[in-house]
Amino acid sequence: MALSVVDKSLLLAAFFRGNTPDQKIWTSSSDQVVTLSLFYTGDITFSDCQSRFSNEHYLGGLYDDDGELKSQINDRYRHLMTLLRNYPKLIEGGGDYETPAYPTFTACRLTAEGIDLIPEIIDLFPHKPNFDNWPDRRTYPDNE
Repeated sequence: MALSVVDKSLLLAAFFRGNTPDQKIWTSSSDQVVTLSLFYTGDITFSDCQSRFSNEHYLGGLYDDDGELKSQINDRYRHLMTLLRNYPKLIEGGGDYETPAYPTFTACRLTAEGIDLIPEIIDLFPHKPNFDNWPDRRTYPDNE
């Protein structure tokens, strides 16, 4: 399977910020997955990532003054949509990915096969910041 660095960063971000496979109701998570992925690939700094997640007005980091997605967020979100279409055995989405909707209205989660990839890719990326006000859906795997 030929996954790019961005693909792997999105999968790892979905591991921490995406829904869990047992959730019956989808909740928005794509905006958080996209943001954490940008940190993993070095497109935003540790402190920028941490501040976006520690602020109640988190959405301010996603949109410009005209209410449009910032290009960096939009580009990574479109990459996430491609990943969802190309690798449904690894990651699945909830919400309207066809229109496409903004990431604040969609969700994603890893499948069991996607979760199995995490030990292989986790060491490729820096440790994510600690998000005190935004608890992770999962913790680091025990084998770390």
